[in-house]
Amino acid sequence: MRKTLLPHLAANAVLLALGYYWLGIGESHTLTLVWSLFLAAFIFGMTCWVYGASLVSSGAQQAWRTSFRHLPAFAAAVLVLACIYGLLSLFAIRSRQPAFQLASWLTLQLRKPVRPTATAEAFNLVIGLVRWVLLPVFCMPVLASAANSGWQGFRAFGANHRNLRLWVLTPLLLLAAFRAPMLLLAWVPRVHGFGLESLSFALRALLAYLLFGGAWLALVFVTSGGKPRFTQPKTANSP
Repeated sequence: MRKTLLPHLAANAVLLALGYYWLGIGESHTLTLVWSLFLAAFIFGMTCWVYGASLVSSGAQQAWRTSFRHLPAFAAAVLVLACIYGLLSLFAIRSRQPAFQLASWLTLQLRKPVRPTATAEAFNLVIGLVRWVLLPVFCMPVLASAANSGWQGFRAFGANHRNLRLWVLTPLLLLAAFRAPMLLLAWVPRVHGFGLESLSFALRALLAYLLFGGAWLALVFVTSGGKPRFTQPKTANSP
Protein backbone atom coordinates (compact mmCIF):
# COMPACT_ATOMS: atom_id res chain seq x y z
CA MET A 1 0.00 0.00 0.00
CA ARG A 2 2.84 2.43 0.78
CA LYS A 3 4.32 2.02 -2.72
CA THR A 4 0.89 2.32 -4.35
CA LEU A 5 -0.60 5.23 -2.38
CA LEU A 6 1.35 8.17 -3.82
CA PRO A 7 1.12 7.09 -7.52
CA HIS A 8 -2.57 6.33 -7.03
CA LEU A 9 -3.29 9.73 -5.47
CA ALA A 10 -1.30 11.48 -8.20
CA ALA A 11 -3.14 9.59 -10.94
CA ASN A 12 -6.48 10.45 -9.33
CA ALA A 13 -5.50 14.12 -9.31
CA VAL A 14 -4.85 13.93 -13.06
CA LEU A 15 -8.21 12.22 -13.58
CA LEU A 16 -10.00 14.91 -11.59
CA ALA A 17 -8.31 17.65 -13.59
CA LEU A 18 -9.29 15.98 -16.86
CA GLY A 19 -12.83 15.49 -15.57
CA TYR A 20 -13.21 19.17 -14.70
CA TYR A 21 -11.80 20.14 -18.09
CA TRP A 22 -14.23 17.76 -19.83
CA LEU A 23 -17.21 19.25 -17.97
CA GLY A 24 -16.29 22.67 -19.32
CA ILE A 25 -16.14 21.61 -22.98
CA GLY A 26 -18.94 23.06 -25.09
CA GLU A 27 -20.91 20.86 -27.48
CA SER A 28 -22.27 23.51 -29.82
CA HIS A 29 -20.04 22.46 -32.75
CA THR A 30 -19.31 19.10 -34.32
CA LEU A 31 -15.57 19.27 -33.61
CA THR A 32 -16.08 20.09 -29.93
CA LEU A 33 -18.64 17.29 -29.64
CA VAL A 34 -16.19 14.81 -31.19
CA TRP A 35 -13.43 16.07 -28.89
CA SER A 36 -15.75 15.72 -25.88
CA LEU A 37 -16.63 12.12 -26.81
CA PHE A 38 -12.99 11.25 -27.42
CA LEU A 39 -11.91 12.78 -24.12
CA ALA A 40 -14.71 10.96 -22.26
CA ALA A 41 -13.53 7.64 -23.71
CA PHE A 42 -9.93 8.52 -22.86
CA ILE A 43 -10.82 9.39 -19.25
CA PHE A 44 -12.78 6.15 -18.89
CA GLY A 45 -9.87 4.10 -20.22
CA MET A 46 -7.36 5.91 -18.02
CA THR A 47 -9.60 5.43 -14.98
CA CYS A 48 -9.81 1.70 -15.67
CA TRP A 49 -6.02 1.59 -16.07
CA VAL A 50 -5.39 3.41 -12.78
CA TYR A 51 -7.84 1.39 -10.72
CA GLY A 52 -6.90 -1.84 -12.43
CA ALA A 53 -3.28 -1.20 -11.45
CA SER A 54 -4.34 -0.78 -7.83
CA LEU A 55 -5.97 -4.23 -7.98
CA VAL A 56 -3.00 -6.04 -9.53
CA SER A 57 -1.17 -8.14 -6.96
CA SER A 58 2.34 -7.84 -8.48
CA GLY A 59 4.96 -5.15 -7.83
CA ALA A 60 4.17 -1.46 -8.27
CA GLN A 61 5.82 -1.04 -11.69
CA GLN A 62 4.68 -4.40 -13.00
CA ALA A 63 1.12 -3.63 -11.84
CA TRP A 64 0.78 -0.75 -14.33
CA ARG A 65 1.98 -2.91 -17.22
CA THR A 66 -0.29 -5.79 -16.24
CA SER A 67 -3.27 -3.49 -15.86
CA PHE A 68 -2.65 -1.94 -19.27
CA ARG A 69 -2.33 -5.38 -20.89
CA HIS A 70 -5.66 -6.53 -19.41
CA LEU A 71 -7.41 -3.19 -19.90
CA PRO A 72 -10.14 -4.49 -22.30
CA ALA A 73 -11.27 -7.21 -19.88
CA PHE A 74 -11.20 -4.88 -16.89
CA ALA A 75 -13.11 -2.17 -18.78
CA ALA A 76 -15.74 -4.73 -19.79
CA ALA A 77 -16.12 -5.80 -16.16
CA VAL A 78 -16.50 -2.16 -15.10
CA LEU A 79 -19.14 -1.54 -17.77
CA VAL A 80 -21.15 -4.60 -16.71
CA LEU A 81 -20.96 -3.53 -13.08
CA ALA A 82 -21.96 0.04 -14.00
CA CYS A 83 -25.01 -1.29 -15.86
CA ILE A 84 -25.99 -3.37 -12.84
CA TYR A 85 -25.71 -0.37 -10.54
CA GLY A 86 -27.62 1.75 -13.06
CA LEU A 87 -30.49 -0.73 -13.09
CA LEU A 88 -30.39 -0.86 -9.30
CA SER A 89 -30.62 2.94 -9.11
CA LEU A 90 -33.54 2.89 -11.55
CA PHE A 91 -35.28 0.28 -9.41
CA ALA A 92 -34.66 2.41 -6.32
CA ILE A 93 -36.36 5.37 -8.00
CA ARG A 94 -39.35 3.33 -9.14
CA SER A 95 -39.73 1.28 -5.93
CA ARG A 96 -41.77 3.97 -4.18
CA GLN A 97 -45.04 2.91 -5.80
CA PRO A 98 -44.55 -0.84 -5.08
CA ALA A 99 -43.69 0.07 -1.48
CA PHE A 100 -46.99 1.94 -1.10
CA GLN A 101 -48.89 -0.96 -2.70
CA LEU A 102 -47.20 -3.41 -0.34
CA ALA A 103 -48.19 -1.25 2.62
CA SER A 104 -51.84 -1.30 1.47
CA TRP A 105 -51.76 -5.08 0.98
CA LEU A 106 -50.23 -5.64 4.42
CA THR A 107 -52.85 -3.37 5.97
CA LEU A 108 -55.62 -5.48 4.45
CA GLN A 109 -54.01 -8.76 5.44
CA LEU A 110 -52.94 -7.85 8.97
CA ARG A 111 -55.98 -5.71 9.77
CA LYS A 112 -53.57 -3.16 11.18
CA PRO A 113 -52.34 0.04 9.54
CA VAL A 114 -48.91 -0.28 7.96
CA ARG A 115 -47.21 3.00 7.20
CA PRO A 116 -46.07 3.38 3.57
CA THR A 117 -42.91 5.07 4.83
CA ALA A 118 -42.05 1.89 6.75
CA THR A 119 -42.23 -0.29 3.65
CA ALA A 120 -40.31 2.35 1.68
CA GLU A 121 -37.56 2.29 4.32
CA ALA A 122 -37.49 -1.52 4.11
CA PHE A 123 -37.08 -1.31 0.33
CA ASN A 124 -34.26 1.22 0.75
CA LEU A 125 -32.56 -1.01 3.33
CA VAL A 126 -32.61 -3.99 0.97
CA ILE A 127 -31.32 -1.89 -1.93
CA GLY A 128 -28.58 -0.46 0.30
CA LEU A 129 -27.48 -3.94 1.36
CA VAL A 130 -27.33 -5.08 -2.26
CA ARG A 131 -25.48 -1.92 -3.31
CA TRP A 132 -22.93 -1.71 -0.49
CA VAL A 133 -22.55 -5.33 0.67
CA LEU A 134 -23.78 -8.07 -1.67
CA LEU A 135 -22.54 -6.77 -5.03
CA PRO A 136 -19.12 -5.58 -3.79
CA VAL A 137 -18.35 -8.83 -1.99
CA PHE A 138 -19.22 -10.90 -5.05
CA CYS A 139 -17.85 -8.54 -7.73
CA MET A 140 -14.59 -7.25 -6.23
CA PRO A 141 -12.87 -10.62 -6.88
CA VAL A 142 -13.97 -10.36 -10.52
CA LEU A 143 -12.44 -6.90 -10.88
CA ALA A 144 -9.23 -7.99 -9.16
CA SER A 145 -8.97 -11.16 -11.21
CA ALA A 146 -9.75 -9.33 -14.47
CA ALA A 147 -6.96 -6.86 -13.74
CA ASN A 148 -4.57 -9.72 -12.96
CA SER A 149 -5.60 -12.37 -15.48
CA GLY A 150 -7.67 -10.71 -18.20
CA TRP A 151 -10.80 -12.37 -19.55
CA GLN A 152 -10.29 -15.44 -17.37
CA GLY A 153 -10.96 -13.23 -14.36
CA PHE A 154 -14.71 -13.45 -14.92
CA ARG A 155 -14.55 -16.93 -13.42
CA ALA A 156 -13.76 -15.44 -10.02
CA PHE A 157 -17.34 -14.30 -9.33
CA GLY A 158 -18.02 -14.79 -5.63
CA ALA A 159 -14.59 -16.33 -5.00
CA ASN A 160 -14.37 -14.98 -1.44
CA HIS A 161 -18.05 -15.01 -0.44
CA ARG A 162 -17.38 -17.42 2.46
CA ASN A 163 -14.92 -15.08 4.15
CA LEU A 164 -16.84 -13.48 7.01
CA ARG A 165 -14.24 -10.74 7.46
CA LEU A 166 -14.90 -9.43 3.95
CA TRP A 167 -18.65 -9.19 4.58
CA VAL A 168 -17.81 -6.77 7.40
CA LEU A 169 -14.81 -4.86 6.04
CA THR A 170 -15.99 -4.41 2.45
CA PRO A 171 -19.04 -2.24 3.20
CA LEU A 172 -17.20 -0.32 5.92
CA LEU A 173 -14.30 0.54 3.61
CA LEU A 174 -16.65 1.39 0.75
CA LEU A 175 -18.54 3.79 2.99
CA ALA A 176 -15.24 5.27 4.12
CA ALA A 177 -14.12 5.67 0.51
CA PHE A 178 -17.29 7.13 -0.99
CA ARG A 179 -19.89 8.22 1.56
CA ALA A 180 -17.60 9.65 4.22
CA PRO A 181 -15.74 12.03 1.84
CA MET A 182 -19.04 13.35 0.48
CA LEU A 183 -20.37 13.94 3.98
CA LEU A 184 -17.12 15.67 4.90
CA LEU A 185 -17.39 18.00 1.91
CA ALA A 186 -21.05 18.72 2.63
CA TRP A 187 -20.29 19.61 6.25
CA VAL A 188 -19.81 23.35 6.60
CA PRO A 189 -18.37 24.45 9.97
CA ARG A 190 -19.28 27.85 11.36
CA VAL A 191 -16.38 30.15 10.66
CA HIS A 192 -16.28 33.89 10.08
CA GLY A 193 -14.61 35.44 7.07
CA PHE A 194 -13.99 34.36 3.50
CA GLY A 195 -10.40 33.40 4.25
CA LEU A 196 -11.36 30.95 6.99
CA GLU A 197 -14.15 29.52 4.84
CA SER A 198 -11.70 28.93 1.99
CA LEU A 199 -9.17 27.35 4.33
CA SER A 200 -11.88 25.13 5.84
CA PHE A 201 -12.99 23.94 2.40
CA ALA A 202 -9.41 23.30 1.28
CA LEU A 203 -8.64 21.23 4.40
CA ARG A 204 -11.89 19.29 4.14
CA ALA A 205 -11.31 18.63 0.43
CA LEU A 206 -7.76 17.43 1.09
CA LEU A 207 -8.89 15.17 3.92
CA ALA A 208 -11.75 13.79 1.83
CA TYR A 209 -9.34 13.09 -1.04
CA LEU A 210 -6.87 11.28 1.20
CA LEU A 211 -9.69 9.36 2.87
CA PHE A 212 -11.02 8.25 -0.50
CA GLY A 213 -7.64 7.07 -1.77
CA GLY A 214 -6.59 5.41 1.46
CA ALA A 215 -9.90 3.61 2.02
CA TRP A 216 -9.97 2.35 -1.57
CA LEU A 217 -6.44 0.95 -1.35
CA ALA A 218 -7.30 -0.63 2.01
CA LEU A 219 -10.30 -2.28 0.35
CA VAL A 220 -8.07 -3.49 -2.46
CA PHE A 221 -5.59 -4.89 0.06
CA VAL A 222 -8.37 -6.68 1.95
CA THR A 223 -10.11 -8.15 -1.08
CA SER A 224 -7.00 -9.13 -3.06
CA GLY A 225 -3.71 -7.87 -1.70
CA GLY A 226 -1.76 -10.43 -3.69
CA LYS A 227 -3.39 -13.30 -1.82
CA PRO A 228 -3.80 -16.25 -4.25
CA ARG A 229 -6.81 -17.57 -2.32
CA PHE A 230 -8.71 -14.44 -3.38
CA THR A 231 -7.44 -13.60 -6.87
CA GLN A 232 -6.79 -17.22 -7.87
CA PRO A 233 -9.13 -19.34 -5.73
CA LYS A 234 -8.39 -22.58 -7.60
CA THR A 235 -4.60 -22.42 -7.52
CA ALA A 236 -3.11 -25.82 -6.83
CA ASN A 237 -0.97 -26.35 -3.73
CA SER A 238 2.75 -26.53 -4.22
CA PRO A 239 4.31 -29.95 -3.50
